[in-house]
Amino acid sequence: MPCIPIKDKKTIDDMMEVLASRPNGFTYALYLEFALSTALRVSDILALKKKDIKNGVVYVKTQKTGVVKHIALNDKCRAKMEMYLEHKKENDVIFDFTRQWVHQMLKWAADMVGMDKSLVSCHTTRKTAAWRFYVASGHDIVKTGQLLGHKSSTETRKYLGIDETEVNDLNAKISWS
Repeated sequence: MPCIPIKDKKTIDDMMEVLASRPNGFTYALYLEFALSTALRVSDILALKKKDIKNGVVYVKTQKTGVVKHIALNDKCRAKMEMYLEHKKENDVIFDFTRQWVHQMLKWAADMVGMDKSLVSCHTTRKTAAWRFYVASGHDIVKTGQLLGHKSSTETRKYLGIDETEVNDLNAKISWS
């Protein structure tokens, strides 16, 4: 089964809450918030070092595409990251765990909040971030593609899962009389 974006904000909030309740929970919840705030792939997040974040901006060269990105963090995530990174050295990785641990952690959190964990993977955070950005941008497919580093709107549309069903659902709600 493919991973899907989590479209319900309450589910995301609940996942952050259950992650925060674990030992070392602040770090796990922060990982989720950071992943959603940056829309980065898990491999890029786990490679980041303290020195890659300056003044609330994440500087990253993506591993998959080699694209250099500068991603501004929102104020809440920035404040938490600054506090979290305060005692780390410049060359320390930000999140010192494996891709497998992220996968396991996200599936556990999804299960704890009643989601079908088979629909959740490491990539769920990127898809969720993309979906939320798409909605917040007024459904701007071009800006969403820019966030993701996609080369075409078609690629972004497929990534978001926007298909004929979704278009028809919206079209059926429009009344002309």
